[in-house]
Amino acid sequence: MFLAKITKMPGRMCRYYQSGKCFYEEMLNPGYNKEWRCKVLRDLEGEYDKLLRQAEAFKLDADAFSDLWEQRIEEHLKSGAVCRKMVSHEDEDEDSPFCAAVCDEVCLFEMPECDGICSSFKPVNE
Repeated sequence: MFLAKITKMPGRMCRYYQSGKCFYEEMLNPGYNKEWRCKVLRDLEGEYDKLLRQAEAFKLDADAFSDLWEQRIEEHLKSGAVCRKMVSHEDEDEDSPFCAAVCDEVCLFEMPECDGICSSFKPVNE
């Protein structure tokens, strides 16, 4: 007797589907799972807080702070501390200029795979 394996329908039409990944848990509690967040953005947040404390201590104006911050971003992205999973954009006009694998501050490489239509499936246009 031949036994066939039943597979789930793909979840591409689900509102939680994003590039083969399931965003259900992230949409329920955005930012809750810190491991899913982009490592580069997490590091930049720390750098921003550090620079903000320094700017307050030295009483820098907004223009000087802005210039320093732009310089720090460039230095950080050029350093070896960036993510090895970084994917370049094909189009330079994207929201996340440094990585195509970032979606709403979440790294697509860290998200769980979409297993197909499941109990959490919600059609895109519902």
